[in-house]
Amino acid sequence: MRAVAVVVVALIALAAAGVLLTTVQVLLVRRLRRKRRPFEAAGRRAGFRPGGSSAGAPRVSILKPLSALDDGLEENLASFTAIRGTSFEVILSAASEDDPAVPAARRVLARHPDAPFRLVVGGPRPGRLANPKVLRLLAAERAASGEILFVSDSNIRVSPDDVAETVACFEDPAVGCVSSLFVGDGARSLGAAVESLHLLTFVVPGAALAEATGFPCVVGKSMAISRRTLDAVGGFPAFLDVLAEDQALGVAVRAAGFRVAVSPVVVKNVVVTRTLRTALARQVRWNKIRWSFSKALYFGELLLNPFPIALLACGAAAVLSPTHLSAAAAFAGFVASVRIVQADALARLTGARLTGAHLALAPIKDLLQLAAQLAPLLSSEVVWNGHRARLGPGSLLLPSRREPALAA
Repeated sequence: MRAVAVVVVALIALAAAGVLLTTVQVLLVRRLRRKRRPFEAAGRRAGFRPGGSSAGAPRVSILKPLSALDDGLEENLASFTAIRGTSFEVILSAASEDDPAVPAARRVLARHPDAPFRLVVGGPRPGRLANPKVLRLLAAERAASGEILFVSDSNIRVSPDDVAETVACFEDPAVGCVSSLFVGDGARSLGAAVESLHLLTFVVPGAALAEATGFPCVVGKSMAISRRTLDAVGGFPAFLDVLAEDQALGVAVRAAGFRVAVSPVVVKNVVVTRTLRTALARQVRWNKIRWSFSKALYFGELLLNPFPIALLACGAAAVLSPTHLSAAAAFAGFVASVRIVQADALARLTGARLTGAHLALAPIKDLLQLAAQLAPLLSSEVVWNGHRARLGPGSLLLPSRREPALAA
């Protein structure tokens, strides 16, 4: 009986360690957000201010791959017309005129004729095992003139100073790549709320932890890289055969001797409607990608999700040691409460617009997250953009053992 009790206590101890670690992550997000914005210091040296001139600042080419209609696409694109504090251009890149994102982009260009926007349509078609986003970046880069390439997905919405503040990180000559924090915005469906909570309580704290430990963590939703750094790692063509071109790029940048920085800027990832199935499918794909980079680190991520461990302790107590069940249940309730408080704190720190009802879903999101976290143990197959493939090391795209299938 004593050995059985040890199992319950061990699970409670693991969950407690997870609570401590996730609390540290919240504090790291707070530290990152409270850091003196690099833009302020850079502005004094380079001679620009929010809303002012951009003399001395590097020219920025914002590369936006387009594919289908994201939630709020036109508003997302229009937010980049108000950028200030740096010299910039925006290059929109679509595979063909048939893409429904193209008419939306043209409407934005027509409403903002003075904005430095260009639309590039066409270029090489994706092969079965070529990353279509990288192809779009290649087409956009050929038309770009900036010293800094700022990759921004079409579901990203920015505030006027976000780009200038992010680019200011390159004032440190050791910095070769900068990744921005991002949070979900506009959730109206259950799936969108779960996805936004995942970004808020797992992705954002994970980026802050990576920044604090010096681990290169790059998410291509919103990232910038200098041309000299991109050239040093082989350019975009070097990442055509991987699914996670962003993280692979970060690893390559670090290996080339440059620093990967995380900007304290938080941009909005607009996600209004999403089915729960689609939200979980995205998590599964992201999980398989991280598993392909490091299985050890991936297993370590289980500690960043303490509520399911606490529930597991309850189950173990109910079956093996009923005398400990009430204590285990009380602890699980405490962990659930902590997770909601952490979600609320992160929302306040990042400006994420989630309702109280959304935040209360945090423990449920954690349980769904655990289910998604188990997926890489069962299969390395992924489906994306109408293609199916297996993931090798570093998210290398390998032929699927199944027939091609359309993405959900």
